[in-house]
Amino acid sequence: MYPTSLKDNKNNIKMRNLSLVLACALIGLTFSSSTPQWSRVDDIQPADNHHFNFKIAFKKQNVDVLDSLFWQITDYYSPLFGRHLSNQQIKELVSLPEESIAQVEAYLRKESGKFCDVIVRRSVHQDYLFVDTCVAQANIILPNLNLAVYQKEGTGNLILRHSIMMDVGFNMYLLGFPQQLQENIEGIYGVTDLPIHYRRVNSDYPDGGPFDPSKFWQPTVEEQTVDSMIKYFGISYDGIKDSSYSADNAQVRQGVVEFNHAPFSASGLADFQNTYHVPLNPVSKIIGTEEHPGSSIEADLDFQTITALSGKAQTWDFVFGPNATFNDVVETILSTDGAPKVYSCSWGGIDTQFTQTTANSINQDFLKLGLTGVSFFIAAGDAGPTLNGSCDAFDAQFPGSSVYVIAVGGTVIDGGKERCWERSSGGFSSFFQRPSFQDNAVNKYLSSTDLPANPNQSIYNTTGRAYPDVSAIGAFEPVFNGSQSVAVGGTSGASPQFAAIATLINIHRFQQGKGPVGPLNKTLYQLPKGIGFDVTTGRTYATSANGTVDPCPNFIKGFFSAPGWDAATGLGSPRFDTLLEQLLEVPGEKMN
Repeated sequence: MYPTSLKDNKNNIKMRNLSLVLACALIGLTFSSSTPQWSRVDDIQPADNHHFNFKIAFKKQNVDVLDSLFWQITDYYSPLFGRHLSNQQIKELVSLPEESIAQVEAYLRKESGKFCDVIVRRSVHQDYLFVDTCVAQANIILPNLNLAVYQKEGTGNLILRHSIMMDVGFNMYLLGFPQQLQENIEGIYGVTDLPIHYRRVNSDYPDGGPFDPSKFWQPTVEEQTVDSMIKYFGISYDGIKDSSYSADNAQVRQGVVEFNHAPFSASGLADFQNTYHVPLNPVSKIIGTEEHPGSSIEADLDFQTITALSGKAQTWDFVFGPNATFNDVVETILSTDGAPKVYSCSWGGIDTQFTQTTANSINQDFLKLGLTGVSFFIAAGDAGPTLNGSCDAFDAQFPGSSVYVIAVGGTVIDGGKERCWERSSGGFSSFFQRPSFQDNAVNKYLSSTDLPANPNQSIYNTTGRAYPDVSAIGAFEPVFNGSQSVAVGGTSGASPQFAAIATLINIHRFQQGKGPVGPLNKTLYQLPKGIGFDVTTGRTYATSANGTVDPCPNFIKGFFSAPGWDAATGLGSPRFDTLLEQLLEVPGEKMN
């Protein structure tokens, strides 16, 4: 026996629209005007045979050991630089003893088949159990479960969740999970946590009317072409063999992560590559399902940008539905044979919309991903230092403010010179402490007197993880959408630029018999010649979540660019030849 989905229920048309959604916020050109609210729909009751799934998260073991190893493999001067771990090695460190996992599995399956089957699957590192069953069977597993239907404001989206919402770190007690099994469990996901969902929204394009760049960039900002970006970043394809591009090796591949089944246009990608005279290079593999017809201009931006700058590198599309989380992203990458070692992602959210438990879980999963040699670049955000709803504090972007990803801000070329883009996001995490390797650079920046007012650390947390790490061009980037090329922008275009450069460096290292550069988080701050261009002019502006520049007049001033690291552009923008020279001759590797 197996449960039916709510879409299959013929007895209640409303229930056909139920979408089990656990969505992450999308960083795009602007944000939706407000956080969608969920409210209970008391006149609809979930049927016993409706499909229900949730996830048991075990407490990860040896996280301190994993963290120590992470910073050593990304230390430019450490003999452990690049000594990445296998999935098996990580599993041996992070997972519980077999008997502890088996006890939980036995409980979950104890009465499987009474109403429907209980299907339990272990994660690749055995730190999660994925449970698929039906409502009636879930009520046996979680005796205090009282499912209700929730509807997202302004939509027909419905979701099943417990009648009381609370942090997943405490919900095992509320739900009646057996006390003797609770000791090793972090929490139960997908039961007492409501979805966070933001959409990429631009008021001008593509929802209606022509795109109006004047609303986003000053008239002196220069429109980019593929050739101009290649020239500016000093990208060269000399010395790369065709056999290296086509090698059956994860190190020569790159991936793009999309949510909401966001589709790119394969024909649009080919038209773009023909128009800008770059190698015809279709996406090599799609992991997941693109369910929407047509294409998303934001997905087109991701794929056209990353393929335009990376020569003939193999590009994979990792596409997830609206119920996916970043935990799902990491799990999919880790469990996919031959998955790339470089990723760009332009989705994220505001950290205060996540609980500390959820943020920690995502952060630790990115830690594991980095240990396998993955470089994960993520758009820093396009709302400046985002003001909270009360206009009295800056909210950092997440997971851009995770210490284990590389956050990419945006710049513009203005009058022939590079400066920060006013709407690029940056600042300090409210969840995670600043790693020590950032101390010197960040403290130098904080010694300036020209910072936004911050009485008693009440506006932003200067001891938190500082971001962005780096930047790239975030304005007037070409995208082939439909039958014409249009100029778009945002940090969602900057992230794939930096990722493409990292892929090219990985290919050069592959040809020399060296492994991938890996997470690079600490490395970028240690490079003696820097990363390329130190962007020192311009400032960002604090905005509301919907991108309005002046919702809170007292806090309109954001962060400025300065020599060295700054909260507007990070360490600056890349120069390929500068990075390649330093990452082919890593001092730490010579000690091996």
